[in-house]
Amino acid sequence: MRNRSQTKERLGDRAYGLIRERIVTLKLLPGQQIDEALLGKVLAIGRTPVREALQRLTAEKLLDSVPGRGFFVRPVSIDDVKSLFEVLTTLERFAVHLAAQRITPEEVRRLAEVSGRHKAAMARQDFLKVTTLNSDFHRLIHEAAHNAFLLNALKGMYHQSERLAYLTYTKEAHPKNMEVFNRKAIEDHERLIAHLAAAEGEKAVEVITAHFQRFFLRVCHYMEPRVYALDPFLKQEPFPPGPPASAPSVTRPRRREAFRGKP
Repeated sequence: MRNRSQTKERLGDRAYGLIRERIVTLKLLPGQQIDEALLGKVLAIGRTPVREALQRLTAEKLLDSVPGRGFFVRPVSIDDVKSLFEVLTTLERFAVHLAAQRITPEEVRRLAEVSGRHKAAMARQDFLKVTTLNSDFHRLIHEAAHNAFLLNALKGMYHQSERLAYLTYTKEAHPKNMEVFNRKAIEDHERLIAHLAAAEGEKAVEVITAHFQRFFLRVCHYMEPRVYALDPFLKQEPFPPGPPASAPSVTRPRRREAFRGKP
């Protein structure tokens, strides 16, 4: 009985991982309805594990559940992006602040190893690998903060940020300055490692703040390229060091249409 339960759990985890990857990589587009039967057939996984995975992804706000109609991939809207980054930037800054005080030499070594793999994937333009390795890098910093509540709070948001990151790597989203953005991201990772290893918390917080400001602006420019009013957000002085209060407010664009995939 126990083996059957473990097998069911493993199938549920496998279904969750495979469906989440399809959402992040836009194989399941924002706004698209989920065909549960077809999805189960493609994944070669039964109905129950697939349904459990869909419910889990709904709880993480990657899917919407509509009574009587089923599951839909959650659209991406400017308002959602703004709300996500207000919280994500604040928690990231606090995680870095704590990690600078608590990180171990082994955790610094692991950060450097993942950073090297991330840089290599960037050179190959393997953007799925870039996205997952970037998440791994930040997750290691979260773990180095050694605060279980903070780690749990950040965990769900990273599924959202992964999708946004991969979204901006699609062909139509490639801005002319993508090379500059990628180079700065790599530099940020290297500087974070150095500051954390040296217990330089204030400097690490400044780096992570600028890092997420650029990410936020990149997503907004992809969703609404004409929103130049957002540019001042990038140019602001970093937040004061130490535990942050909240991210700065930004001008909302007039058009708030959600990004949806083709039917």
